[in-house]
Amino acid sequence: MSQFSVDWAAGNIDGLRPLLADDVRWEVMGDPEHEAESSLSLPREVREVEVFTAINHGRAASCNGRMLTATERIDFCHVFRFSGVARTEGKARHAR
Repeated sequence: MSQFSVDWAAGNIDGLRPLLADDVRWEVMGDPEHEAESSLSLPREVREVEVFTAINHGRAASCNGRMLTATERIDFCHVFRFSGVARTEGKARHAR
């Protein structure tokens, strides 16, 4: 999950795709109509990412931290639900 957040902040969409189910739902708090594809792209230049905590348990995982841009600090918390528990078969089906 730590690497997911770093790839997400860096805009490394190709690095994220293998981790996501084709029908992944990505909920952005405060924006219920947000589409998964647009959630993967950050319209800002991120200068630094710090991951505070990453937790995996069964079909669930979470990760929180902060990103710094030239003008703002963005705190984030990702929560994932996977299709399976094994790393080789489980892909994120739901992200919040």
